[in-house]
Amino acid sequence: MKKIINRKNAAAVACAAMMICAAGAVPDSVLSVSMPVQAAEAVEQTSLPQVTGLTSKTPDISSIRLSWNAVSGADGYSVGMRSKGQYPEIADVTDTTYLVTGLPAATRENFKVRAYKIVNGQKVYGDYSVNYNSATNPRPISGLKAQTGNASVSLSWKNVGCSNYRVFMLKNGKWTQIAQTDTNSYTVIGLDAGSYKFKVRACKRDDKGANHYGKYSQEITAQAVMVNKVTGLTSKTPNTSSIKLSWNAVSGADGYSVGMRSKGKYPEIADVKGTTYTVKGLPAATRENFKVRAYKIVDGVKIYSDYCENYNSATNPRKVTGVKASDITASTLDLNWKSVGCTSYKVFIYTNGKWKNIASSTVNSCAINGLYAKTTYRFKVRACKTDDKGSNHYGAYSEEITVKTPDHTVEVINGMSYVDGVLLANKTYSLPASYDPKGLTKETSAAFKKMQTAAYKDGISLWVCSGYRSYYDQRYLYDMYCNRDGKAAADKYSARPGYSDHQTGMAIDVNNASDSFGGTREAKWLANNCAKYGFIIRYPKGKEAYTGYQYEPWHIRYVGTPLAQNITNSGLSLEEYFGITSQYKD
Repeated sequence: MKKIINRKNAAAVACAAMMICAAGAVPDSVLSVSMPVQAAEAVEQTSLPQVTGLTSKTPDISSIRLSWNAVSGADGYSVGMRSKGQYPEIADVTDTTYLVTGLPAATRENFKVRAYKIVNGQKVYGDYSVNYNSATNPRPISGLKAQTGNASVSLSWKNVGCSNYRVFMLKNGKWTQIAQTDTNSYTVIGLDAGSYKFKVRACKRDDKGANHYGKYSQEITAQAVMVNKVTGLTSKTPNTSSIKLSWNAVSGADGYSVGMRSKGKYPEIADVKGTTYTVKGLPAATRENFKVRAYKIVDGVKIYSDYCENYNSATNPRKVTGVKASDITASTLDLNWKSVGCTSYKVFIYTNGKWKNIASSTVNSCAINGLYAKTTYRFKVRACKTDDKGSNHYGAYSEEITVKTPDHTVEVINGMSYVDGVLLANKTYSLPASYDPKGLTKETSAAFKKMQTAAYKDGISLWVCSGYRSYYDQRYLYDMYCNRDGKAAADKYSARPGYSDHQTGMAIDVNNASDSFGGTREAKWLANNCAKYGFIIRYPKGKEAYTGYQYEPWHIRYVGTPLAQNITNSGLSLEEYFGITSQYKD
C-alpha cells in the first residue's frame, strides 16, 4: 500500500507516527508502512484554511482591536505582531477578536493571524493571514491658540506625533474641514471682519493609506479684522537730502509703517500716526524705493495690511556751480560747469521774457549753436536726477551767466572763404578751380535722403535735378548762357565759374530748375520743411539785392539744422544773416 503525504503536514505525520510506535499498538511488521500512513491520514484530516477578513478598529491612542472571520474546525488563533521583520506571537485566543493594548500613540503596526487545531495535544496551524496594516490614533490636540490678522486668523497648537493635522471651521452651523497641514500651525486667509470658531485634530496614516484620527481639540473663538491697503503713495523732494512721502488715509487704521528698500527688503524706518513722513539724511541725487502699510491695534498687537505698491523717488541733485562759456563765435559757444552727481543736466536760455530749456547733456558741457551775431545771451544750468519710474528731480538753478556773441568774421583757408565755419560761394567769395569734393558731401547727401523720405510720407516726391558741379562744368554752362542771353542777363541767374554754390557740394536744385516749380505742392513743402533737415532756400524771393540772384524756389543749400532754422526763422537771406555782400568786382 502506497500513500502520498502532503509536505506541509510532514512534521505532523512524523509526530503522529512516533506516538503510535511508543504505544506498541501494532506489530513490527506493520510499522514500516501501516503506521506512518495512518498517522498522516489523521493529520491531513486536521488541515486548516488561511484566516481571512482581518481588519481593525482603533478605539484610542494606545490600542488596536483586531477581528477576523472564523475558521471552521479551529480550536484557536495565534496573533502575531511584526517586530524586526518577524511576527512573534503576542496572543493565543479562542475568539475571532483581540484588543492589542499598551501601544504608543500614532504608531503604525502590522499584524498576522493564523488558526490552529489541537491534535493529540499538539497545535496544528493553518497558514498566516495576509499582513494587515493599522495604526493607533494620535493624541488629542492641546494648546490651540489664535492670532488675529488682517482678513485672517493664524492658528497654532502643540505638536503631536502624526502624519498631518486637519483644521476645521464652524460654517453655517456645521464643522467643516478647511485645511490639511503637515506643521503645527495654519493661517486662515480671505476672512471678512468678524468672529470665527476653529478646532483641530491629528491624523495618522497607516501603511495601507487608511487614516486614524485623534480627538478634536477644544474649539477656539478668534477675531479677524480688515485693514485696507494704503493707496496714493507719492512724494516731494524739498532738498538734496530728504524725500517727503504722503499717502491716502486708511479708514480705521491706528497707524502706518514706512519701509525703505535695503538689500532687496523693506525694513521699517518709521511708525507714524499721520499720512505723511519726511525721510531725512539721504545722499544727494540718490534713488530710493518705499512701501507703506497701515495697521490696526487689536489686544495690544499690530495687525498690518499688505504693503502698497513699491514707490520710486530720488533726492534732488546739488546746485550746479562754475558755469562758464568758451569758444565763443558769432553763432556758437560752449558752456562748461563743475560735475555733480545726477542723471543729466538741463541748459536754459532767457528768451522772450522766459527761461527756456534748450538742451540736455549727460556730461558737464554743452555746445550751443544757432546764435545771432552781436547779441547778448543769458544762460543757466541745473542738474536732474531721474528715478526708477522715470520721474525727474531737479537741483537748484546755477547762477546765470551773460555772454555776448561777436560779429561774424570771414576767414580764408587755402583760398576758400568761411564765415563761422560755413563755406561761402557767391559773387563776392569765390572757390579755387581746384576745389573738388567729388560730388555732394556725405552730410548733404544723407540730409537730403532723410528729407526725401519724410516728404514721401506726406505724398510729396523730391529728387535731385542738379547737384555738384565742378569749376569746369559751371564755366561751360555760364558761357552758354552768356552766348544765348548776354552777360548781364546771365549774371542774374547763373554764377561765373568759381563763384557757384553748386561747386561747394552742398547745393541742390530740386525736381525742376525753372520758374514753373514755384507754387507747386513740392515747392511749398520744400519751403516749409527743408530747415528741419539742415537746408535753406538759398535765393529767397525779394532778396535779390542781397544774394545777387533772382528767386530760385528749387535751389537749396545745406548749412546744418541749427543754422538753417535760425536763418529761416529770421526771414533773412544767408548774406543778410552773416552780414556779407554778394557782388562781382567788375
